[in-house]
Amino acid sequence: MNIQLTQVCIRNLRSINEATVQLRPFSVMFGMNDSGKSNFLLALRLALGNGSIDEKDVFCSLVTPYSNTTVVSIDLKFVPVGEDGKQTDTFNELWGLHLGENVMTDDEDKEFFAFRTEFAYDSDKEEYVRDRMVINEWRENEIVVGSSLRYKTLSAFEFIYLDAQRDMSSDIRDKSSMWSKQISKLKMTPEAKAEIESSLGTLSDRIMSESPFLQQVSRDLASATNTRNSSVEINPITRSVDELYKGLDIYVSQNASSSIPIANLGLGTRSRAVFASLKTIVNKKINDANETPYFCMVAFEEPESHIHPHSQRELVKDFSGIQGQRIVTTHSPYILSSSSLDNLIYVALRSAKTYFSSLSSLGLTAEEIRHIERFVLNTRGELLFANVAILAEGETEEQALQVFFKEFFGYEPYELGVSFVGVGGKNYLPFLRMLESIGANWYIFSDGEAAAINDLKSTMKQLRNLPAKPDLDQYNNIIVLNDSYDFETYLLNAGYAAEIISAINEYEGIEDEEHQDPYFDYFIQQHHGESMSPRSTGIPCETCGQMIKESPLRDYHTEGGRERAICDCMKAGKTKYAVPIAKLICSSCMGERKYPSKIKTLLDQIKACLEGVRL
Repeated sequence: MNIQLTQVCIRNLRSINEATVQLRPFSVMFGMNDSGKSNFLLALRLALGNGSIDEKDVFCSLVTPYSNTTVVSIDLKFVPVGEDGKQTDTFNELWGLHLGENVMTDDEDKEFFAFRTEFAYDSDKEEYVRDRMVINEWRENEIVVGSSLRYKTLSAFEFIYLDAQRDMSSDIRDKSSMWSKQISKLKMTPEAKAEIESSLGTLSDRIMSESPFLQQVSRDLASATNTRNSSVEINPITRSVDELYKGLDIYVSQNASSSIPIANLGLGTRSRAVFASLKTIVNKKINDANETPYFCMVAFEEPESHIHPHSQRELVKDFSGIQGQRIVTTHSPYILSSSSLDNLIYVALRSAKTYFSSLSSLGLTAEEIRHIERFVLNTRGELLFANVAILAEGETEEQALQVFFKEFFGYEPYELGVSFVGVGGKNYLPFLRMLESIGANWYIFSDGEAAAINDLKSTMKQLRNLPAKPDLDQYNNIIVLNDSYDFETYLLNAGYAAEIISAINEYEGIEDEEHQDPYFDYFIQQHHGESMSPRSTGIPCETCGQMIKESPLRDYHTEGGRERAICDCMKAGKTKYAVPIAKLICSSCMGERKYPSKIKTLLDQIKACLEGVRL
């Protein structure tokens, strides 16, 4: 196409008060429901099509009440691109001639074409009236419009919109669908048409000759007419090629089965068939436009609807085969994981206004992008749809914190748009980069061990681009367990030994059937006196200089032995005990003991963050 829509500036349309969005050849918009993704697609439809608006489409809020003096505007900026998709300084000859005097130059002497679609209320007509104007200057903080834009200029631009209710079987029957319009344009040589219609006539005559019933019907119909010696001709099948197209259908064969009409297949297959037919139609239009200017923007709203998760990952590849510029709105983490980070645009609704954040503007290094794609997009894509994210060191904390959350709020985390993620050790940075880019609220619940704190300080230093490692106490959204505790030791020292033992015993049941001992007592009997993993003594070897290691024995019988056994037992079943222990604490403890203090601090902060959003 040699032209690309790079910027869209929208004012006062539905939830979009004012926003400028950078687009790429393939853009993927994602965010919570009702955040404004569909409103952006509406803006493109209004600017490139012939739609109209009414007062319900004008931005308003509690702070900004509706006024019919408010003007809705949509600005589009196009730039020339080469065959490699990169911006060039000038439009090619075809586009240059078509756009003519509407081509402008920026401060770097590069050409662009831009226009504004404006809707203003006409009190005489009592409706909103549309006007389109050429944009003469487009700067970061100033857009200057000029003369009116002629309709002929826009004839080279097309916007194709596919909503979530697409269905190939419906498109076949709908005469106004793109599929039916394209089928009606099918052409063939007069010779081929005459030959096919002759064959159709022969087939029709053959059917009639084999059907006494149809022959009798023909005679009876002839006698029923008012004209003497009249005849009635019945055509079991059409004799016209043009009419034949109207009965066109699609059949699918699966393995050894017979052909099945596409209308009898599932919605997922029928939905993907729409994408496949669109690819053929759009690519043909673009290829046929070698000597005429033609721009096509294809918008897919929630393409994942009805489609299996594995197939959702393939959709990005399908869309890449469409030659036009493409934009997708989605809730699918599978589509996000298959997309390039540079193509992602986060959409959020805050204080009744829609905001757009392009992830391509993060300025990340190649290594940072790789980490985000690997650790976030490919594994925890749902994090991108969260209002609040809680990052914990591992799976144990991730599972236990969700139990306390549900008890505290009375909702599952996902019901409030909250995500808990175990980052797998010290791997916080890619998650924080992503969360910062989309403006999501985040919290960290960290172990108090020296190594964990040091890693977290290094993470904040990189995230905030600080000259030195910061003091974590200055961050209210980072909660660190005290006294160098890990999660298991923290619960024990917080006074929950009895609940921990009860939960473990209830989970494991009776282990020693001969003596009917609870599992925890059995654990002590089995593991007391065992050698522990080698650990450093802090004493260097006189020969090699390396620290001497020793393997101490487990001692559960002397003072503090039972507490040591609790810690060892919890760590031995680290992930499987997290939920039972948390549930028992929530169900059996009352008052201040219901929530361990550090966990209560986290929950209170989350509540303050969510206040006014959901609660």
